[in-house]
Amino acid sequence: MSELLVIVGPTASGKSALAGELAPELVAEIVTADSRQVYRGMDVGTAKPSHADRERVPQHLLDLVEPNEVYDVSRYQRDADAVLSVLERRERVAIVVGGTGLYVRAVVDGLALADLPHDAALRGALEEEARRSGPERLHARLAERDPEAARRVHPRNVRRVVRYLEVTELVGPITARWSKRPARAARMVGLRPPLDELDRRIDTRVREMVERGVIEETRGLLARYGSLSRTAMTAHGYPHWIAHLEGTLSLDEAIRRTQRDTRAYSRRQLTWFRRDARVQWFDSTPRADAVRDAIATSRSIDP
Repeated sequence: MSELLVIVGPTASGKSALAGELAPELVAEIVTADSRQVYRGMDVGTAKPSHADRERVPQHLLDLVEPNEVYDVSRYQRDADAVLSVLERRERVAIVVGGTGLYVRAVVDGLALADLPHDAALRGALEEEARRSGPERLHARLAERDPEAARRVHPRNVRRVVRYLEVTELVGPITARWSKRPARAARMVGLRPPLDELDRRIDTRVREMVERGVIEETRGLLARYGSLSRTAMTAHGYPHWIAHLEGTLSLDEAIRRTQRDTRAYSRRQLTWFRRDARVQWFDSTPRADAVRDAIATSRSIDP
């Protein structure tokens, strides 16, 4: 398998812009690892690359499903493996760009969730327990049954904690069933601007979303689909934009809550990626040539 370049970091850290600079020089195409940008029509609210950017550099795994569909890491892994196989045949470098840690892990290391069983009744019972008792209690149970799986998921990520517990109750420890596909060779770069700068970028981005029409976008989505799927509703901001349209939240409060939630999410992203010793970190958004030089002198991370 061909070597990957992987660019990770929190939202608004400059990952997409850096990948766009590097791609022409490397004869590369971008493979997005973002659990929100897979939804068609959710463009402004997920800070999706513009059509001009996509015309300049091919970008994959955007706009895969409708916003009323459920899409998870198991589907993403299959879709990503298919795209990477095509790029390898075409002798193109793949630049994986992502803030969704589990999606990045699925691309680089391979997860076997795609082939593991589902039980809707069990999942529903676990979701109800999480609502009653809190996700931390479920995470503690997961830690007892499969400590490695518990380390790979944030305690408050209800959806993934429930999925991991569902699998462990059906077939035993999930980490014993990760994909047997060999890990891909990769050079991994991480962006982590100073937190005060990152927060300013996030706050500015949210205000710009409103200026660019995220309220109108949300209104159109509701008119077309009626409601969004549970996975689409994890996209930060949309629950608050919907509440504003329903008249239960002022626009100022919707903006404030979206900024707050996105800042909190950026901290969770940093926590996830910091655990990966393979990442070479840059403490500010670097120039493309600085990253290119670092890549040239670094050791490939082989499986």
